[in-house]
Amino acid sequence: MEFHHRNDQSIKSLVKIAAQGYFPLFEPEWISETMKDKKKLTGNEKAKAKTLFKSLTKHRSIDRKRTLIHSMNDSDRTIIVKAFMKMVENNVLDERPELQ
Repeated sequence: MEFHHRNDQSIKSLVKIAAQGYFPLFEPEWISETMKDKKKLTGNEKAKAKTLFKSLTKHRSIDRKRTLIHSMNDSDRTIIVKAFMKMVENNVLDERPELQ
């Protein structure tokens, strides 16, 4: 499932560079804390992630996107980090099917 609009190049670019290990939107501790929780996103959380990404894509610069993420409450931030990491995982698996 894609959490962003197919034509949004900014999120696609961020996913590509995240696949290389660079996560400009998130603090390292957010990622490590979120990834400790092995639960998958529920249907409601996926819908919420889609809404959060829609608001994120309204901002053009990385700084504004980071500001928006920093202003989110912890539960929304966790959802967006999980959804983003899932997109990164899917991107890596699409580019390197031998890893499956």
